[in-house]
Amino acid sequence: MKVGFMTAFNKPTKLAKITSLISKAYDIEIIYLRPKDIMMEENKVRGQVYINNSWQEKIVDIPPFIDVVPYNFKKENREIMNYLRNKTFLSDDRANVLSKIKLQNILRNDQEFSHLIIPTHKVRKFEDIIHYLNEYSSIVLKPLRGIQGRGVYILNKSSDHYTVGFKTMEQEINKNQIATFFEDEIKGKNYILQKYVQSRTLYGDPFDCRIHVEKGGDGKWHSARNYIRIGIGQKVISNVNQGGGISDPKPFLKANFGEKWTEINKKLENLAVTLPYKIEELRGTHIMSLGMDIGIDKDGELYLFEVNDGPATAALISEVAYLRSNYYNYILNEFKKTPTNDK
Repeated sequence: MKVGFMTAFNKPTKLAKITSLISKAYDIEIIYLRPKDIMMEENKVRGQVYINNSWQEKIVDIPPFIDVVPYNFKKENREIMNYLRNKTFLSDDRANVLSKIKLQNILRNDQEFSHLIIPTHKVRKFEDIIHYLNEYSSIVLKPLRGIQGRGVYILNKSSDHYTVGFKTMEQEINKNQIATFFEDEIKGKNYILQKYVQSRTLYGDPFDCRIHVEKGGDGKWHSARNYIRIGIGQKVISNVNQGGGISDPKPFLKANFGEKWTEINKKLENLAVTLPYKIEELRGTHIMSLGMDIGIDKDGELYLFEVNDGPATAALISEVAYLRSNYYNYILNEFKKTPTNDK
């Protein structure tokens, strides 16, 4: 049995190596590949397999299941990915992708998850920023399809001035300067704004909880790991790529929320095994991996910042490799019962 492991990196990743080693226990051969390795005319793939502690090139038939990252669906790969959609079963075929604002709007009317929603609006003109600053006092501006916290700003309004924060910098500005900021940084770049949720440590650093979930050997969603991301010294977000650190939830919640920590932790654990089913239902397609970013305000209330369908794995490689290997075995056994991959 073979499973494709598709990324955009020329060199096989550490996750691919560990997943390949675990998958061998199920007699599954992992084929590491990139979009350019697909040989459409021959219905073959020129990939790499991990044999005797090294990656070796091998040409095989298109695997019946391919674990694919969303990044591979970029414009230049459109023909190849459309071919694969019709030829095999993908871990995510990118159907009905939910933008940040669309997801917030849908969940706003959902009885089970509406409490997680943050007021979110599309930024169309400079006046939108002023209007919502007047309404909320503090707002966050972020690209609609941004990744890793790039291009995220926080704006605050006090009685006599405004401030704008970006990464570790904060600057006091006036209304005219906000107009200039809009023209230079926001206009025409497909931004949204959200009411600012004060998810900060006792020391004032922004943080969130990344809930990373994967499907496992029973075909159901499992929590791979919940972990707190702390933006040490940052003004806006808890992106560890811009400086910061991570913590397990238990000690962090104990230190920052006292007796409330148990209740908050239970809510996070419950969200890990409930919200993914809702996201998959809304997408109306198969999904295998999700990263949900949750803010926690000073009262211990949870808020959904965003959902990432291509979450980073550096902080939990072993957990992801284990769950995915088991899920590969599950899905291949399902194919034996009903060959849904024959298209």
